[in-house]
Amino acid sequence: MLFNNKQLLFQLIGILAVAAAVGMGFNAIGGIPLLGNWDADKAVHRGENLPESPGIHYIDTRAAGIFYESGLGTIVDARPPAEYSDGHLPGAILCHVYDLDRFLADLLASAHFDEPLMVYCIGEDCEDSRFLAEALREIGYRLIYIYLGGYSGWLEAGLPVEIATDLDKTPLQPPRVAAVVDFTRLIPEPAWLGIDLLVLLFGLVVAYLLVKGKRESLPVVFSLKLVGVLFVAASLHKIVSPLEFARIVHNYRILPGVLVNPVGIVLPWIEISCGLLLILGRLRQAPAALLLGLIGIFVLAVGFNLVRGLDFDCGCFGAEHTPPWQVLLRDAGLFFCCFPGVLGHKSEN
Repeated sequence: MLFNNKQLLFQLIGILAVAAAVGMGFNAIGGIPLLGNWDADKAVHRGENLPESPGIHYIDTRAAGIFYESGLGTIVDARPPAEYSDGHLPGAILCHVYDLDRFLADLLASAHFDEPLMVYCIGEDCEDSRFLAEALREIGYRLIYIYLGGYSGWLEAGLPVEIATDLDKTPLQPPRVAAVVDFTRLIPEPAWLGIDLLVLLFGLVVAYLLVKGKRESLPVVFSLKLVGVLFVAASLHKIVSPLEFARIVHNYRILPGVLVNPVGIVLPWIEISCGLLLILGRLRQAPAALLLGLIGIFVLAVGFNLVRGLDFDCGCFGAEHTPPWQVLLRDAGLFFCCFPGVLGHKSEN
């Protein structure tokens, strides 16, 4: 039996309000700033125009080449060790932005605070170089250039690179709590494609059964439980790694900077709240409707960035990258699985 519109509206508002309050409260204990510094001025200095004033400056490929050839300072690679090992700018020091405790000591031993730095990551769509530059400025480095083209722009220009064949390519070990809930590290990469295809197939089966009027069939009854489990699993890593998730939100290049941190803080709590309600069999219509809306937004955001050709990660189940087209398969399956709840289907408790 469908809930009346007023009751459904109150439930929707209630879930959102509770999720926002819990998320903000949890974040206040030791999370990230409510307003992050995501909108940076990217006035790019080109060619020989390398500013000498203290601060952070953006430069193009030609200017980066001049920095390298002249030996003005130290080149710093903000990427993960595996990417650095496969190829990096000559003489670059590895300083992975999300593992400074491990790599910062090498940089401090190699470059004095008065020495200019040139920081880069994978390409122009990657913000990791800016995050690292801001961290290094806070530590004490005075003059930092951010090479916007990154490693991909360097390769396209035909400039020389080095390979670190002796570097340990073992994936970084995140903090213990983050490691436990990072399912992209716990599940082998090839298995994810199989899981996503199964979710899509299951969603299509649910849609077919609903069209046929078989709303009490086992797949339809189980569909909301599946949605709940997957969204709870997807929310955990975002909750324990808010800065990393905020970075992922920002890299979608859709929200204004002022909204990035609030969305990064609250969204995972909406996901876990709705997921738990579906698993427990409570208030099915409201959480199913909220998750259906979120999935629709995810699909539009991923599709929009695919069309724009941006390099981004969905940030779904952990820190490792999932191909966007694969995310669309999973989201399509989950989208169909939400319909039994939206239609007011009453599954077992």
